[in-house]
Amino acid sequence: MPLDPSLAPTPPMGFNTWNRFGGNINERLIEETIDAMVEQGLPALGYDYLNIDDGWMAPARDDKGQLTPDPDRFPGGIARLAERAHAAGLKLGIYSCCGYQTCMRLPASYGHEHDDAELFASWGVDYLKQDWCRVPYDEFPGKTHREVAQILYGRISQAIVDTGHPMVLSMCNWGDGEPWLWAQGTAHLWRTTPDIADLYRKPEEGGAWDLVRIFRQNSQLSAYGGVGGWNDPDMLEVGNGGMSDLEYRSHFALWCLMAAPLLIGSDLRQMSEATRAILSNRDLIAIDQDSLGHQAEVREEGDGVFTLSKRLNGGQRALGVFNSTDLAQTVAVDWAALAGPGAHRLREVWRGGEDTVSGRSLIEVPAHATKVWRTLAGA
Repeated sequence: MPLDPSLAPTPPMGFNTWNRFGGNINERLIEETIDAMVEQGLPALGYDYLNIDDGWMAPARDDKGQLTPDPDRFPGGIARLAERAHAAGLKLGIYSCCGYQTCMRLPASYGHEHDDAELFASWGVDYLKQDWCRVPYDEFPGKTHREVAQILYGRISQAIVDTGHPMVLSMCNWGDGEPWLWAQGTAHLWRTTPDIADLYRKPEEGGAWDLVRIFRQNSQLSAYGGVGGWNDPDMLEVGNGGMSDLEYRSHFALWCLMAAPLLIGSDLRQMSEATRAILSNRDLIAIDQDSLGHQAEVREEGDGVFTLSKRLNGGQRALGVFNSTDLAQTVAVDWAALAGPGAHRLREVWRGGEDTVSGRSLIEVPAHATKVWRTLAGA
């Protein structure tokens, strides 16, 4: 039986601990982040998941074979944090892994899928991120990585269904085995790339991917994501300091155009005004959360400049121009190719102004910037 797609009618939004804190997490951090999310007004914008990533578990299962929270860092347990999150109007997410151990070498779910799903359900968990470290490929002789992923994610998916408790499943196998081709119904979102680095462009290959590389990969997959099952180019780095505010604006705008999950990865207790302005842009959030569930298509690509068009509910469109190069570009935008023939009234989402366009126009786009418009009814 497939997972309930109605649990993710739009890309999930919220916060995840990993990008900013790694495994250095504890009960107090989660409590303070719950308070910060409410104080910053994030639930009203749609950010309603607070997801605890790797590092919450004790070093070993208990004598009954159950996962337990680390007694020093999470003395009150996960169920109490779920209650506190729910009381604040939020949902709580937890982390596990398909392998023997998590990426931090803590106990994971291989061979314990049903036990762990039942445990998370009993705690009131609303979201599970299931990682892909230390997978026992040797126990599946002759199977490809894709086939092993289909087996192991199928197990945890069915275990969640069997609990009868509503829980979003995030598949985090870094695009291994092209999950966008088969994961619909098994998970509500699936990673399409390796982990993101807090860098616009990395000088070397290997390891986490930079913003531009992740965009290039995920933007090719517009045919596969949609309502109930989303392409996931990884969590947001906005506010973590490795990029400029202009680059973070591109990061957020591109993720919204691509209908990506929006999981904040910076410290919400110390959010700058610039970070707040980016993450709270209602026009972009509306584009990301549009009920039609379409991912923007790349209509033109040349010399590092991309033009994108995303269909929206009601016959409208979101349009974007991303200049990935290191120099400002004058871009000839074909509005008919992006939005259809005739004149179009547009709202520019960063500055808020409106214009009427038709035919072709020359648009100045600074280096590393992304301009985004939304078509409005009437011209």
